[in-house]
Amino acid sequence: MDDSNQMPKGIPYIVANEFAERFCYYGINTILAVYMTQTLHFGQARATVWGHMFKVSAYFFPMLGAIISDVFWGKYRTILTFSVAYMVGCAILALGPRTPESLFIGLGLMAFGTGGIKPCVSTNVGDQFTNRNQHLIERAFSYFYLSINVGSAISIWFCPVLLEKYGPLPAFGMPAAMMAVATLVFYLGRNRFAVVPPAGKAWLEEVFSLDGLKLVGRLWAIYLFVAVFWALWDQSNGTTWTLQATSDLMDKNIGFGITMLPSQVQVVNGLFIVLLVFVFTFGIFPLCERFFRVTMLRKIGAGLFLAAGSFLIISWIEGQIQTGHRVSVWWQILAYFVLSAAEVLVSITSLEFSYKQAPLRLKSFVMALYLWCIALGNLGTAVVNEAMVRELPGSTVVAGEQTWVALPAGTQVINGQKIDFNENTGITVHGANGKDEPLAGTFLVAEIQGNRVRLMDNDHRKPLSTSGTWNSAGGTVSTYRLVGPQYFNFFAYLMAGTGVLFIFVAMLYREKTYVRSD
Repeated sequence: MDDSNQMPKGIPYIVANEFAERFCYYGINTILAVYMTQTLHFGQARATVWGHMFKVSAYFFPMLGAIISDVFWGKYRTILTFSVAYMVGCAILALGPRTPESLFIGLGLMAFGTGGIKPCVSTNVGDQFTNRNQHLIERAFSYFYLSINVGSAISIWFCPVLLEKYGPLPAFGMPAAMMAVATLVFYLGRNRFAVVPPAGKAWLEEVFSLDGLKLVGRLWAIYLFVAVFWALWDQSNGTTWTLQATSDLMDKNIGFGITMLPSQVQVVNGLFIVLLVFVFTFGIFPLCERFFRVTMLRKIGAGLFLAAGSFLIISWIEGQIQTGHRVSVWWQILAYFVLSAAEVLVSITSLEFSYKQAPLRLKSFVMALYLWCIALGNLGTAVVNEAMVRELPGSTVVAGEQTWVALPAGTQVINGQKIDFNENTGITVHGANGKDEPLAGTFLVAEIQGNRVRLMDNDHRKPLSTSGTWNSAGGTVSTYRLVGPQYFNFFAYLMAGTGVLFIFVAMLYREKTYVRSD
């Protein structure tokens, strides 16, 4: 019987497992920034840094999973074991106390678990194929990626509603339950998977051979460019784009009587992916093939420029909000459409590229190298946000028409500058009850008139009925300029410059293909 045109029997179990696991990951990630700012009272910058450092961890641990899989346990046992740690982390988020410490432990175990399985699950897709049916790999990876986006789209829509109406327990509990389902489905498929045994010492010999080191060098020549893409993309997933959507100046009514929550806007990404995978696969790619060869690296290069375009749209939106203009959420949805097209070109292609470029014993290892580039991109975003927002020295702010903020003389400020306060900063508000209370939140310098400044509440973009002046004490506070639209422009221009350089590097790269023989 000719089975060259039949999907391997293990693929449906892998796809179903990925659907449930991604439901869990994106459901929690979607509500994370809102949970941190509204329940734990983090400032926006602190929430952004925590969110991206969680992603850094989630994409750092894949190397551990890859080594355990390729050298000791194989993919099946590795996925099952790390999934248990993943479930425990989810349970802590759902059932644990509402404290930063509990959040840290829960996210840490989640990152450890999801990181450990990441390099194994996607390479397990490719392992189901041989040279007889390798022409079906691209379609299988498309199905795999569709399951990611269908699962994420459903959780992105419902988890914010659960958080808004019923609180953290059901909002984190539903993703935790889906992670249990993901583990069960994978276990049920144990007898259907084609299994590539661990390589043992031969893995070490191959990795540290001259050819292995050359492979790593060649791949990182590509991955460094892809890392910049992920520095942009992951901001759309629960951090800066979501925080932008919390603005009261963004009209989140999409028509038909539907008003979206800030965390729900990103649901359109998954929906667009489902649509665009078919558009590109059966429309755009075949059309382009009539005029030139559509290679993996050409797809990635085009996606880098589209990502830059999406951030220019977000920058324009931020400029409108900070000047007090009301903006329809449909503009952010347009940015998601452009970024989703970039994701189809870069992310799906990078999975296929990473699998095909890796020798058989190094499949999980190479996939972990690719996932490290995602960690690197998120680390870059966290560093930029940490440098962008500085906490100001302690003082007392008196509520009322004339609010005075005592700060060192020589302080320099610019319009749009972000100032991050939290309960530990030492700045207090003298409230109407006559008591001093900690001032927490992120504020923007909205207007400067001589030595007076008007602040805007950055969490909700509402102008405050307060003003202030600097005192005449000595000292200096450093300033920073990646704020507001300038922040998003920085990433847009960085991405565009990266795309230009990528063209020249891609011209020198020679693609290879490694798949199992019969």
